[in-house]
Amino acid sequence: MWSPDEAICPYCSYEHCEADHCDVGIGMVQCGPYHCPVCEASEISSLDTRELTEREKETGWFEPGSRVSDVANTVNGRLVDHREAKEFYDIGLLDKKALGQ
Repeated sequence: MWSPDEAICPYCSYEHCEADHCDVGIGMVQCGPYHCPVCEASEISSLDTRELTEREKETGWFEPGSRVSDVANTVNGRLVDHREAKEFYDIGLLDKKALGQ
């Protein structure tokens, strides 16, 4: 049975941060950022274009209190997994993203 990898939060040292993964038929693919449920820090995407602090550049994670990745699945700014994202997309409530701008 597959078990998702866990990351250690670079800010509060919580040891069980997880990212959303989905089965694409030939294996599992990460489809969301690693996120810390304790301090709310989250992994930075290579597609994010906002200005980063020196600490964020060092860790590869947004600081606690920052909004999650601009390309992550969110509803009202709250990170959701791919199943929730599909449900909210179907009813028109998934946050819209301005990619490529």
